[in-house]
Amino acid sequence: APVASAVNPWIPRVILFLALLLPICVLLFTNPAESQFRQIGEYQNVPVMTPVNHPQINNWLPSIEQCIERYVKHHAEDSLPVEVIATGGQNNQLILNYIHDSTTSYK
Repeated sequence: APVASAVNPWIPRVILFLALLLPICVLLFTNPAESQFRQIGEYQNVPVMTPVNHPQINNWLPSIEQCIERYVKHHAEDSLPVEVIATGGQNNQLILNYIHDSTTSYK
């Protein structure tokens, strides 16, 4: 019986250690999948990309063009986006992510 009481306090500590170690191992030893994009248009010299596995959003191209033209019109020439990533399109919602060069990302 004395041996069992000496081992018993270590079991919760080992379980806690493993519970903390597992997420760290997952973060260290796995790489997220690289996103792949396809170009669906180019407006004002800004390429418009969408994820490869994303449904077609061709019906949204006129709206995308209008948004990019307004964005370019209201922003300085040196802070124009290098690309736009378009997602959504379902439920009448479109999301445009304006990607800027790292030298102008602070603006």
